[in-house]
Amino acid sequence: MKFYAVFAAALCLASAAGAQPASAVPSSEIKEYYDKAFGLYLAGDYPKAMEYWNMVLRADPKQVTARNMIGEARQKMAGSSVNLKAAFNRLLEKGRYSDALVKLEELLSTDPTNPYYLKVQKQLHKIAGLLPRKPSAAKHWNAAADGIQAWLGEKEDLPFAYDALRYAAELAPAETTLGRLIAALEDEEPQLKLNDTKPENVGILEHKKELALHDIYDSKFYLAVKELEGVLRLEPDDVMALKRAGSAYLQLKDYRHARLAWQRALELSPDDEQLKQYLQALDEAAPKPSRKKG
Repeated sequence: MKFYAVFAAALCLASAAGAQPASAVPSSEIKEYYDKAFGLYLAGDYPKAMEYWNMVLRADPKQVTARNMIGEARQKMAGSSVNLKAAFNRLLEKGRYSDALVKLEELLSTDPTNPYYLKVQKQLHKIAGLLPRKPSAAKHWNAAADGIQAWLGEKEDLPFAYDALRYAAELAPAETTLGRLIAALEDEEPQLKLNDTKPENVGILEHKKELALHDIYDSKFYLAVKELEGVLRLEPDDVMALKRAGSAYLQLKDYRHARLAWQRALELSPDDEQLKQYLQALDEAAPKPSRKKG
């Protein structure tokens, strides 16, 4: 009851400060929503409590207490839905999109107003309709799955998703489903196509490496690293991307990552004299830290 009293007091303070309902809903009705919401919250029925707090916000969007309490309830529910969410993420990683959609419905039943779940539900309906599951572990399907993962992730990376799906389509131009997935992403985020500078007859990874080279020439080393990291997510053994990434890291004085990039490139191309010179110069400029004898 102490908990309820604290938030009831906060509500009174908000009203005293002049926070009036933005609609014709009377303040007594808003108070009734709060009473029901707090009672349900204390009883552990977080989804139902959130429904009432959302009713408060629809009546008066300025009600900060209701907005904060939705966040509190969502945190409470996160603990109980952690296994469901882990299972959902595993299904996405495996490319089982129809199954992931079913699991997402279960997640939504625990948190029906979660903005991420609601957004992904719409996206996943489109994707599962085109590709119920990843057909195989072929290279082009793995690239497409990486793109879909970036598309649907909580930390979405739509530029990478766009590049990954287009790369998959380059690898398997006869797979019409890949073209439909690209079109669905362009429909959702038209700016991706509008901002694209790739010439028609140039491969996406070659284009990104060329962009990175120009970024290095223009001393835009962070941008170069970002482009090259995108290439290496799709082709970890691209020697040219590794060489240019090493050069960009060097300019950023990130000697550790420069060394790792060039060492990996040399493993893949052991006769590359230029790489040997790079590493020798790096050893002279930034010697490896010596290990202390125990």
